Amino acid sequence: MQKEEFCLAILHMLTGSYASREDEGIKLWQFDTESGELKEVAGVSGIERPSFLAIHPSQEIVASGSEDFNGEVVSYNLKLDSGTIKEHSRNSGNGDHPAYVTIDRSGSWLLSVNYSGGNVNVFELKEDGTIGEMTDSVQHEGTGPNLERQDAAHPHSIIQVPGKNLFAVSDLGTDTIYFYQLDMQSGKLSLGHAIDTEAGSGPRHLAFHPELPLIYSLGELDSTMTVFSFEKENGTEQIQRVSLLPTAFEGENTAAEVAVSKDGKFLYASNRGHDSIVSFEIDESGKLQSPEFTSSGGEGPRHFSLVPGGGWLIAGNEKSDSLTVLKLEDGRPIELAQEIKTTAPVCVKFIEQEI
Repeated sequence: MQKEEFCLAILHMLTGSYASREDEGIKLWQFDTESGELKEVAGVSGIERPSFLAIHPSQEIVASGSEDFNGEVVSYNLKLDSGTIKEHSRNSGNGDHPAYVTIDRSGSWLLSVNYSGGNVNVFELKEDGTIGEMTDSVQHEGTGPNLERQDAAHPHSIIQVPGKNLFAVSDLGTDTIYFYQLDMQSGKLSLGHAIDTEAGSGPRHLAFHPELPLIYSLGELDSTMTVFSFEKENGTEQIQRVSLLPTAFEGENTAAEVAVSKDGKFLYASNRGHDSIVSFEIDESGKLQSPEFTSSGGEGPRHFSLVPGGGWLIAGNEKSDSLTVLKLEDGRPIELAQEIKTTAPVCVKFIEQEI
């Protein structure tokens, strides 16, 4: 019994990075949920800046974007029993700097957005993990008031709406969240509706409440979190907008990642500049309250992930080349449990399969 309980405490995790083609930019890790120990298992090289990762529902295939000029999308075979990850196929990403990839819940389609290319793309994903032909591409147009960062459309993420074949694309350049319906037969996208966010906010990533019809949209450029309701009868409505920074902070900052706890009681976001994880309580209506700020344990926390089962948060600190394990208590990060050096980590993804 003791051996079985120990095994169930071990989870697998993948990281993407801004490492060069020669380095192992994607790494496989094991995490012990009892001790908080993170251990590297394997790595794979071969593509430039393999930043964001997507895990197939089978948990045997992983996709990545090569966030570079004339970027690529690449798939890998993943074997957890032997602790190996190996490249399987690659294709053109149809533009510069693929910043985010996702695999739909059926496992049939790979979707990506190109930050500099300004487009949203769909690729067929075959059963063995081969990336097939591109079935659709939608070009975004527009600008925002921030002349340096919003000179053109810059889609930054594509995230599937829970329970639907609908995908939310946060466009930092146009201050807009677009919702696309995916035709599961043809792989074609159709625009359903769009949400205009605050001018100059630069929507980057978003998260959904697990029970309430709410969207939490992170503004990278103004370091804010905006809460939208999307009741079908009333359309979309902004119900709250809060700062992600302490009142007294006066330095430069860009917000990066957002996550909501599985029980819907806490929201977390990362700050690059203030180098912190901010946590909020979520009240019964879904609004945010009582912010607390904890050091990310490094510099430039571009991404982080909540450990399945609770109790821990792992941050990828790009600027300090480190992964940090933060212990959670009553939903709040309270202390740095471990720091591991690894080149420019920018994506942290857990594989929710126990061994």
